[in-house]
Amino acid sequence: MSLEDIREFESEFSQGKLRGRVIDLENGLLLLLSDSERFRISLSAVAIPPAHGRKEPVSTGFLSTGLDATLVRTIAERVAAWTNQTCMLVIAVNGLNRELMMEIITILKNYLVT
Repeated sequence: MSLEDIREFESEFSQGKLRGRVIDLENGLLLLLSDSERFRISLSAVAIPPAHGRKEPVSTGFLSTGLDATLVRTIAERVAAWTNQTCMLVIAVNGLNRELMMEIITILKNYLVT
């Protein structure tokens, strides 16, 4: 891996600044998101893009339960579908809820797809 495999971005959102680091791996993406100056281990999910007769991505969450797990998995699944790559997401955003998830999905789509 080289430094060319690591990209960073910042975007304003309702909680302040969202910082992102995308690490391109041989077999997928590692995506770190944070609402603070430093990245930290937090809610996580891994999603595999649709393939072999599946119409939707498949995902699992860890370090999260309940609604948090659903929100994080949804973000990871969207990224996996857009990029057609396995996505591991670690997201450290305080007060994550459905509205914030939708904001983050929009930011990521604009960054990763356009």
